Amino acid sequence: MSKAYDHVKDSAIQRWRSQVSRHHQQSISAQEKFNPSIDFWEQYAPNFRNDPFRENDAIVLKLLEEFQDCQTILDIGGGAGRLALPLALVKKAVTVVDSSEAMLSQLNMSAEEARIENVKCVNKLWEEIGDDFCPHDGSIISHVTYGIEDIEKFILNTSHYTATTVVALSFSESPQAYLGDIWEVVHDEVRVHLPGANELMDVLVYMGLKPEMELLETLSPHNYHSHSDALQDIRNRLYVNANSEKDVLLKDSLTRMLNGVVSSDGDAYELKGSVNRALCLIRWDFT
Repeated sequence: MSKAYDHVKDSAIQRWRSQVSRHHQQSISAQEKFNPSIDFWEQYAPNFRNDPFRENDAIVLKLLEEFQDCQTILDIGGGAGRLALPLALVKKAVTVVDSSEAMLSQLNMSAEEARIENVKCVNKLWEEIGDDFCPHDGSIISHVTYGIEDIEKFILNTSHYTATTVVALSFSESPQAYLGDIWEVVHDEVRVHLPGANELMDVLVYMGLKPEMELLETLSPHNYHSHSDALQDIRNRLYVNANSEKDVLLKDSLTRMLNGVVSSDGDAYELKGSVNRALCLIRWDFT
């Protein structure tokens, strides 16, 4: 891929980096004890397991359509294998690259239980992948790009190691954008949100690629089974310690922002502001 775009000032890449950097700095400042060596996903990894043999999964079916001419698939940031394992059932080989050891551990357990043997795991940051890595026919980037500061290196690697088609799944806004109002109350600052699908399109076009984007679905509001479930989840996401001064502010916010609703699973609590989240698919080809 040509890098003739490097000389342009205030580029889509620079805007992306600035946005991600400012978001990360806010997150670090909000934590009383920040430890970069901790695997953030360890506490959530078991929740990302899914049945590889599940049927009528709209996203899996869409990916099978997109990758119908691809036999080897690269899942970048594929986590616990939610997409990689179903694809492995019909593809020659799938490689998952992920920096979370906890996520890959869940993937390996699922693969072993399902007797899926054509999935390879690489525990590494995608931006740091080496020259000895093998190209694949198609690549998936599912909800990974939001927090990638070096988006240029990320996309260059993806392009280098993909023979035909790249498919990215991304929300139009970052997954936690709906928590912006609560963040502002708790931390007394306007939250800088991570970039979403629209900003990713800007980066790809700026880098000389020809991406196409389509809206897959508009998601329903974010629901919790109980008020306590919501409190604990949002504490974790906003770096709030229980029984702290900020916890008092968080509890007060939730009394105003959680609505009791009746869902298909019974009574639930719906978080205001989490409606109309748009899931987008972005694809670009090299053929």
